[in-house]
Amino acid sequence: MNHPMSHPMNHPMRHPVTVLVAPRSHPVSQRPTRCPADARAVTLALGLSLPVRLLTAGAMPEQVARDYLALGAGQIDILPCADDSLLLPALLPALRAADWVLTGTRSAVDHGSGVLPHALAAALQRPLVTEVLALQIEGASGIVTQALPRGARRRLRVQAPALLAVSAAAAPALRHSLADAMAGRIRHGAGAGDTAPAPLGPPCGQRVPANQRRQVLQATIVQSGHARMLGAIAPATTGGTIVRDGTAHTKAQAVLDYLRRHSLVSF
Repeated sequence: MNHPMSHPMNHPMRHPVTVLVAPRSHPVSQRPTRCPADARAVTLALGLSLPVRLLTAGAMPEQVARDYLALGAGQIDILPCADDSLLLPALLPALRAADWVLTGTRSAVDHGSGVLPHALAAALQRPLVTEVLALQIEGASGIVTQALPRGARRRLRVQAPALLAVSAAAAPALRHSLADAMAGRIRHGAGAGDTAPAPLGPPCGQRVPANQRRQVLQATIVQSGHARMLGAIAPATTGGTIVRDGTAHTKAQAVLDYLRRHSLVSF
């Protein structure tokens, strides 16, 4: 008797751990490279002794994909995405079958908004833990070590499925294996996600080009090593000068003098 066999694409494939990765423009050469933040997330995931899948949407050069595979992952799936505004609906179907979704954290030199993990968590209705340093899987839950300000740490028990944004303070030992880079598999196309694309919804928020985002002005303060150590371990305190009296011109002049004193403006 012939038994009907279901096509594997009719049922989403379970991926216990999925790591979102993306290419990054080198700040000097502008060449596409592997993102250090995403590489930390991949390395943390590979230490869990669970099947790990790397996932990205949009264009990714093969060399960048091979650099991610060199970390030790066996496969990277590249989903089609013509526009960055369609990134969320392109990723959602592939992430529903993942128990743990790991992402990197935008660094200070990158121009990304850093809202993708929050948008994914809201769309998937899953908890999100940011600044993750370590993860230990215990059945259907995990013990997450989270970084807090001034070097503090705390441990949380998180129930799967969940999203984790790996902290820039996480310092796993990154590896680069040419054999793994060449042996890893790169899958292109809609089949890489194992599910049909999600229906498109109205765009949320307003998209701003990265090169037009305002950079935060930060004064450079020369301190001794002793002063820097005290600042790292001492309780947070407020500082600065509050100008309460005087005209608007006087207050504006005080702000301008501060900017000039710290070389934040050149006029």
